[in-house]
Amino acid sequence: MPVRARELFCQETLTKPDHYLVKKPLQKYFYSRNTSMLNREAQRSLVLMKRKALELTFIGVVILLSVETFFASYANANFTPLPELPTPIYIRGDGTIEGGAGALQRAGNLYTFVRDINETIEIQKDSIMIDGNGFTLTKPPEVKTEGLMTPVGWFPSIRISNRDNVIIKNITFDKCYTGISVENSSNIIIIQNTIRNGNEGIHMSSSAICSIIGNKIIDHSAAGLSITSSSFLNIAYNTISRNHFHGGWIALSYSNITRNDITNNIGSNVGIGLYLYGPNSHNQIFENNFIDNDIGLVYQGSSVNNTVFNNYWSNNRNEIGNAAEDGNDLDHSPLTSPISTTFEPSLFPLPSLKIPEFPSWTPILLMFSIVAIAGVIYKRKLPKKPAN
Repeated sequence: MPVRARELFCQETLTKPDHYLVKKPLQKYFYSRNTSMLNREAQRSLVLMKRKALELTFIGVVILLSVETFFASYANANFTPLPELPTPIYIRGDGTIEGGAGALQRAGNLYTFVRDINETIEIQKDSIMIDGNGFTLTKPPEVKTEGLMTPVGWFPSIRISNRDNVIIKNITFDKCYTGISVENSSNIIIIQNTIRNGNEGIHMSSSAICSIIGNKIIDHSAAGLSITSSSFLNIAYNTISRNHFHGGWIALSYSNITRNDITNNIGSNVGIGLYLYGPNSHNQIFENNFIDNDIGLVYQGSSVNNTVFNNYWSNNRNEIGNAAEDGNDLDHSPLTSPISTTFEPSLFPLPSLKIPEFPSWTPILLMFSIVAIAGVIYKRKLPKKPAN
């Protein structure tokens, strides 16, 4: 290289940045490659950001719609005025009827419906019979409760608490939350009623020596029968059908369950014909028809010493669930055809409801009083002995 050219090259090199030392073709290659990589990363990040934004937007819209729906239904449920249920009809301890505007007619210890009744009936007297006479106990027909937050006690029913010797017969219960409620009572007979379209048909707790006979208990959203902590019951000749939770949800002892049609109890999860939960012992379950249930009979909890025999099982997804490993809870003698469950009232004469006018000791006391008075009178009429 000539001397002048070498001097110019050195001078230019000393006055330029370092990257000018790289030959231009190599510099162009690295620059274009880095730019391309940066563009791809930027594009990928932009796509991810857009996708995330769309996801967040969608979630936000769903949340807003859910909140709007919730508050709309909440406002409707809480601010829609709920009509007042008529004041209950009370059968007082002295036998008088309070309320109801003549809905019940009394003849001694017999109380008879004379029209459909929309009021709850509170029984505060022992040894009486209520005869529905074919009439219906239901909520007022003009009241629309769908979608409203109605309290449990708002719907009409018959309530029996701390009573003895009460008979409920020949009533149609329709759209009651619980048709008949029995608590801490004895000698209660529920016979030949139709109980339908409620939450529970019959609720019984802490009661004994009661009979549920010849009823139709159908189309409830929970259980047809809900029985807890009760004993010595007779549950017979009932149709327990199309209940959407369980046909019977029961915890009882020393009881008979016989000649019932327990059919088509199918739930959204699982529907059970009879669900023996909690402490169940020394019960006899025999000569029933278990047909078209999800599961016919289920044991749960401390169910011991129960006897199951001579039942008819058909088209249940499972006949008996949670049976004891020793097999004692199984039906070892199942029927091959359905058994008749026709109720014949003449076979179940109802007990007398006559109440003595006085306590049982009163006649004895009166007899002794009469004898004492007669003795005094007789003694006074005796001739006096002459004085010595």
